[in-house]
Amino acid sequence: MTNGLPRGGAYSDTCFFLTDVDGTLLRRNVPLPPAVAEAARRYTALGGRLALCTGRSLPAAEETARRLGVNAPSVLCGGAALYDFQSRRYLDLRPLPPEVMEILRALLVQAPSVSVQALTEKTSYVLRRNRRLNAAGVPEENVGPLRSVEEVEGPVLKLTLCCEEPARLEACRRFFPEGRYRFTFASRSFVDVVAAGAAKGDALLRLARLVGIPPGRFLCAGDGLTDLPMLELAGYAFAPENAAAAVRAAADRVVPSVEQGGMALAFAEAARMLQSLPGGK
Repeated sequence: MTNGLPRGGAYSDTCFFLTDVDGTLLRRNVPLPPAVAEAARRYTALGGRLALCTGRSLPAAEETARRLGVNAPSVLCGGAALYDFQSRRYLDLRPLPPEVMEILRALLVQAPSVSVQALTEKTSYVLRRNRRLNAAGVPEENVGPLRSVEEVEGPVLKLTLCCEEPARLEACRRFFPEGRYRFTFASRSFVDVVAAGAAKGDALLRLARLVGIPPGRFLCAGDGLTDLPMLELAGYAFAPENAAAAVRAAADRVVPSVEQGGMALAFAEAARMLQSLPGGK
């Protein structure tokens, strides 16, 4: 459970809201509802700080950041990067170890049913597709021709593995030694792989140091198991009702589903918290 800050209580000189994207704000077949974007902008107009904490790469996150009016450093690539959309620059990068390229070559041979995407600072390389990726993956990251490992340019920040059979994904864990990699099921069909110490919870701690706000002063929202460490560190946590059971249990407030635009209520509550602070508008 979170730190139990009183709803609407005065707990900081500002509010910093860190939110997941996929499954929390939108889904592949459910775009960002206008009411959610409007509520987010009302919150930032009051002086609130808003950032993304997403598994998406930069190109796949930019439009959501623009529509929400993101105004604070954000977490991309599942925690491997801190990025400032306002200055358009990376503030911190935690790439996968260099031997990941050899691991990718072995994975592509030994796990033929698993799709593989490699996310870098600039783009997402699709090394293999399957039916599940085409049906449920992030569309902005599943574009272009298939690429070889040799064509991947720049350090890899995150791998996305996908398969309809969770057991086949679980079998891929052996390629990524604990202590050097963080292998996490984002959902039943998707796994995120980042460097050890580069997951979303770790990124929240780095972001907290960067902006000078303790983790317990953050508001956070998420729906998947990759979000859980972030929610547990936050002072106040939101989860949509479509979230995983463990995530709902960790939340202080469960809001309606993505289809119902539930995050509009979360941003409205954040605005009320902000207005309750000394000097609030």
